[in-house]
Formats: sequence, C-alpha cells, structure tokens
Amino acid sequence: MRNPETGSYHSRGANFAPLYAIPLAIFMSVYTTVELDQLKQFLRRYDLGEAVDFKPVAAGITNSNYALDTTAGGFILTLYEHHSDDELDYMLGLQRHLVERSVRCSQPHKDRRGDLYSTLNQRPAAIIGRLPGDICAKPGPVELALIGAELARFHLAGMDFGSFRDNPRGLDWIIAVTDMLREHLSNTDQLAIAASLRAARDIDFDALPKTAIHADLFHDNALFTAGTLGGIIDFDYACTDSCVYDIAVLLNDWCIDADNHLIDSAVAEVISAYQQHRRLQAAEIEALPLMLRLAALRFWLSRLYDKVFPLSGDLTYIKDPDQFRDMHALRSSMMSQPIDLGGTRAPG
Repeated sequence: MRNPETGSYHSRGANFAPLYAIPLAIFMSVYTTVELDQLKQFLRRYDLGEAVDFKPVAAGITNSNYALDTTAGGFILTLYEHHSDDELDYMLGLQRHLVERSVRCSQPHKDRRGDLYSTLNQRPAAIIGRLPGDICAKPGPVELALIGAELARFHLAGMDFGSFRDNPRGLDWIIAVTDMLREHLSNTDQLAIAASLRAARDIDFDALPKTAIHADLFHDNALFTAGTLGGIIDFDYACTDSCVYDIAVLLNDWCIDADNHLIDSAVAEVISAYQQHRRLQAAEIEALPLMLRLAALRFWLSRLYDKVFPLSGDLTYIKDPDQFRDMHALRSSMMSQPIDLGGTRAPG
C-alpha cells in the first residue's frame, strides 16, 4: 500500500527494519520512478525475499536511489542514469572485490544468473546491501582516523583489482567542460583554471602510485555508528588513478573550516591513520598541494556543470559550486606552502 505523504510502499501487516532517518525535504534526486509492480517483478530475479517497504533516499545526485526492505533484510536499489556497461562492470566489480578483502563498503548482490545488474524501467539497476550507520555531519578525531585507515586499506586492496577505468573527471574532462562552460565563467575564473592546468604539466603523474580509488569520498559517502565505520558508499566515480588524488578529495571535504582552510590537526589525524597501513611516498607528499588544487577544481566545475545543465527528475538537488570555486582560489594561492601533515615525513 502506498503512503501518499512519503511516497513509500508498505506491505499491509508486515514487519520491516526502519529506513534511514532522513527527512523527505532533503532527499536529493530521483530521475526514474519505480512503481510497486515493477519492483516486485525485478525482485524475482533475486533470492532476496519479498518487498516490504521502499522509498527514495538521499544517496547521490546522479542516480535514482531507493531504500528497499525485503523479508531478507535492508538494501539500496539503484537505477543508473548515465553509466555505460563497462563503467558498471568496473564500479560494481570493484565493490565486490573490496568486500572480499574485508574493506568496509557497500556490496552489490548478484541475481540468480550471477549478474550484478540488469534492467529496470529501461535503466541499468542493481541491488546493493544497505550498510549500518548514518552520515556524520561533523567528523571528529575518531571518524577522521577511521576513514583515513579505511582509505589506505581500500587503496591496498584495489592494487590487485584486475579492471581499469580512466578517471571520468580527470584533466581531459576538466579541459572539455571548461570550454562548455566558458560563457558562465568570468575572465578571472578562466585565468585561474588555465593556471591550474599549467601547474599540472609540471608533475610526473606516472611517478605517483596508482590503484582503484573512490574519487568522491566526501563525508556523506561514509556511514558511522557508535564510533565505528559502517562503510563507504557511492562508487559512481570510482576509477584507476593516483592514491594521493583520492586523499586530496577526502582532505578537501573532511578537514576544512568554514572558510575552506585545511585544519592541520584534522589533516594529521587522517594522514597518520592512513600511514599506519600504507606509507606515502616522497613524490606523493610533494604532489599533495597540487592534488588539493585539482580536486577543488574538479568539484567546482562538476557542480557548475550540474547547475547549468541540470538533469530532469523528481526531488532534484543541485549542490552549490561556489564553495569549490573559492576553495580552488585558496588552494592555488597556497601552492608554495607545504601541507602540515602533523609531523608526517616521507619514508627515508
């Protein structure tokens, strides 16, 4: 039975686990609506019981996501709005690979045919295990240490993942999107972007250790409960790239104050925990200031692109690009200053 206020469906008289306690007002995006009959038909592909409850959840802004409870447990149903088969093979295969190596992350479930995704309402769709915990709005030392350690374990486990995916938001994308957005960028903006691209020419990217990375590990892509990490979610931008770039993305979100300055103590918590599992090389520490700058540029342009060219859908939510424009300017002005890693040094 459909609840007209929440849009969710409930089987009459059934017992089910509670969904995430997130108000409908902050749900992000649903581009493809799933009706109850469609869901029931789709579930017949799996050995995951019968549907008890499902409704849209705040889990990313590029796909359609639903919290799904069945008689077998809690899951996330994701309909992918823009990914190719090759990209889905990489993203979902990586998650299975990481789970098999005890990395805490969301796990896609195979259907009876052994496939990680199939078609629902003309979209590729997957059912992924729902992790325990909630988003930590203000990560403290405990959460910073936990995510730093888990990112290192993620990187180590990803090094023997057999598939490859180029960074979909790498330098080639930045150049192309800058051209697309030119009329929406001031002359100052365009000069700042050009300066960052010139700075990127001075770094030997091939000298930086590479692995499978998350590439979008903001604090709202990790769940915590009672001082423990429930796991890492949202692998839409997972790809093969440098470990230090992934670290930069994390630091630019988890370790900043209200003015986008890095908080030295927070950076030290993350890096110290990371290096307990994987030591950073000298080349990575040297490249970190530029990676922080490029990571800020990537999210500035992606948010601006989403604002200028929004996808159509229900409950759509566009994030403000100005934060990362300001962060990019700040990171650019600090290029000559070493990042305070709290006493961390490159291995001798």
